[in-house]
Amino acid sequence: MESRNTSSVRVRATNLAAAPAESTGRGAGERMQVRSMALNQAREAGGPVTLAAKVAQAVGQANFDRFLKGQATFSMIDATLDVLVPTTVLLNLVERRFADQLKQVAQREAPGKAVHVRYRVDRGAFESDAPPMPRATPLPVTLPPSSNLVSTPVKYRFDSFIVGRANRLACSAAQRIADDDGPVPLLFIHGSCGLGKTHLLRAAAARFQERRPGTLVRYTTAEAFTNEYIMAIRTGKTDQFRKNYRKVDFLCLDDVHFFARTNKDSTQNELMNTLDAAGVDGARIIVASDEHPKEITKLSDRLVSRFMAGAVVKIEPPDADLRGRLIRHLAQKRNLPLDDEAATLLAERSGRSAGALGGFGGSVREMEGLLNQVDAVHRLLPEYGLGTGTIGVALVRKALGIDQEQQAPMPAAMRVRRPTNAESIVAEVCRELAVDLNDFMGKGRHKRVVLARSLVASLSRRLTTMSFPEIARAMGRSNHSTIITAQKRIDRQIAEDVGRPLSAELAAGHAGRTLRELNDHLFRSLQRG
Repeated sequence: MESRNTSSVRVRATNLAAAPAESTGRGAGERMQVRSMALNQAREAGGPVTLAAKVAQAVGQANFDRFLKGQATFSMIDATLDVLVPTTVLLNLVERRFADQLKQVAQREAPGKAVHVRYRVDRGAFESDAPPMPRATPLPVTLPPSSNLVSTPVKYRFDSFIVGRANRLACSAAQRIADDDGPVPLLFIHGSCGLGKTHLLRAAAARFQERRPGTLVRYTTAEAFTNEYIMAIRTGKTDQFRKNYRKVDFLCLDDVHFFARTNKDSTQNELMNTLDAAGVDGARIIVASDEHPKEITKLSDRLVSRFMAGAVVKIEPPDADLRGRLIRHLAQKRNLPLDDEAATLLAERSGRSAGALGGFGGSVREMEGLLNQVDAVHRLLPEYGLGTGTIGVALVRKALGIDQEQQAPMPAAMRVRRPTNAESIVAEVCRELAVDLNDFMGKGRHKRVVLARSLVASLSRRLTTMSFPEIARAMGRSNHSTIITAQKRIDRQIAEDVGRPLSAELAAGHAGRTLRELNDHLFRSLQRG
């Protein structure tokens, strides 16, 4: 993380939607076509194809430009592909998202050898270029009154924020804190990833400074705040650090849930003192997090109390109407001419993607991922279009891997059952037990929610071909060992079931049934599909 000084304070802004990894559902012939096109373009640009160009075509140009361009170097040493990046955060991201593609590049560079990909961090090798972090765009926030406008892209203004029932309250609260002249309490916005929290923070910061030229506005993330504070201590510049944060007129702090990953009490104490000092001087403060203040582990009681003393507003997952408008908005930005049926299907699929591979239903990032798939098929397989340039439902079904034709029914004895996906299991179990999907994906430990998770784990092992880590991601869990424990426990309880009826509190509409009867009912229901 780059250090700050009195002449230049730089901030980081989270993108509206992280670019999804390249779709893996494409046929081998299509992948070869994409690879060939990318390499031909590189050759036409002049000279031999560089190793970076080969990495770009392997991970996708959009992903390369967003995460790797100017922020990573590549070199082959014998049978080892050496990947050099400036920060540990970027190293972890690259290894997590692109390990397979980088291994393939290394294999093509050293055919027939046992290849290896080595990841290294060297901050000094990139200092002269001052690259942004993978989810951030550095924006100058002024200390001198003569240069005081936050350069916020148009996509992060209130005008470009699509408002619906799920996010109207959060949007109104952010607008109020930017517009009102009187005292306004701290605003804490929370909600799942990709629902627009960062958009609202940056839009409010831009609106506030446009209306009040000469004011000092600061946008940062909890991670950046932590790294700056540590650097200030090491370099003896804590006074300057405090001046940068405590003398602002408007402070936006994003990704506060980051504090769950650190045990540094001194950083949280410094944040508490910063909030108090800025608040006493009348600064406007907006905080955003993926979780409610009381659900952020390792967050000090003082900070929880400070956040709860303000206005705590949740952004809910978008309903069908808002998802439809978001799909059309995002498609229009990408110049994808969707017809109404295609947009409706995409909106429906984006809602059903809740929990799939750790995703969140209605997330803008999920929608961007679906549109990436549609865009690729639209470009590579235009014959699936409507002939008028418009993208219809047939092309969308092809892009998303949905069967395009309903085959004639076959006799039950001849019918081959397709594996049930974990998404359907989660939805069915939550419906049958009257468990809210947000509660299922959250950290709550209500008995009914715990039972639902255990049943999903057991049924997923019986009805799908997924591994425990895959099931864990589908259930929104970061550790698959908890899924193994839950599956073994529920299977043992079912095997030892002595006919004790379930209570209404535990099983809602299935009160009076035994655990084994409930499990068998869910199994049959999912098999019928």
